[in-house]
Amino acid sequence: MTLPILISLGQLIDTYIRWLAFSKSESPHLKPKIFTYSALWSVASIFLYKFFFDSFGINAATYKAVLMLGWLPYFLISLKQINGLLQHIFILSMNVICSLVQHTISTIIILKLWVYNNATEIILAEEIGYLLLFAIFLPIYGRYFINLLPSREFFAMRPIGIYIAILPLVISSAHIIRLADSVLVHSDAERLSRIYLPLVFFFFYRYILNAARNFYDLQKLERNKQRLEDRLMVLKEYNALTIENQKKFSVIRHDLRHSYNLIYAMLDSGNIEAAREHIRKQEEWLK
Repeated sequence: MTLPILISLGQLIDTYIRWLAFSKSESPHLKPKIFTYSALWSVASIFLYKFFFDSFGINAATYKAVLMLGWLPYFLISLKQINGLLQHIFILSMNVICSLVQHTISTIIILKLWVYNNATEIILAEEIGYLLLFAIFLPIYGRYFINLLPSREFFAMRPIGIYIAILPLVISSAHIIRLADSVLVHSDAERLSRIYLPLVFFFFYRYILNAARNFYDLQKLERNKQRLEDRLMVLKEYNALTIENQKKFSVIRHDLRHSYNLIYAMLDSGNIEAAREHIRKQEEWLK
């Protein structure tokens, strides 16, 4: 029962690490929902893992199967509460890289410091070391994951948003495939390569993220340029309409001036009826 509890606890902590990436952009009211559902599943998974280990034994294959598939319910719970599949894939992939390195460091430590009689003892000690490393690295994870997630605009850009989302998964996929076997302890070279993984990834991540940011800024400038051109066009049309109206008003003023002169001339000559008829025609014209 000890191993299922440790694994479930580690997966629950992973859920908390992934939430940190969304904590700045999402409502804090989502946090209780996510962790309530995650905690309920964590309790249920303890009994599920116990049944699985009792049925198939505790060995490298069953242990890896639980680690590689156990994240899925927690992922779906978070995805249900927070929209944005690409963001979730990106954060999950980053969490996978950190977990991979953490498991590797834990394995190296226990193999160097202790001698074990069987695979079960190694697996149990490795999982304990994994949780202890969580306690050590948690402040670093907190600062890193809180500022990790790029803005939604990056993921909304196609296809570069997709590239950013799957980048960590692509880089770590070779190690994940290598681990999907029944070997419990791999060679020192393979373990060291997993430690080098974050360094390689963060180099590419920073480069692509900067390229994406520059691309987004360029698009923003293009949109602003288009808005300015549209406004300039509206102003030109307004100016042309104003000039046209001024010409029409000038013609109307000329016609009114001429009409007034006719009325004054008719009144001066005593032709009042003609003046009235002229005014009547002007009224009809104005209708």
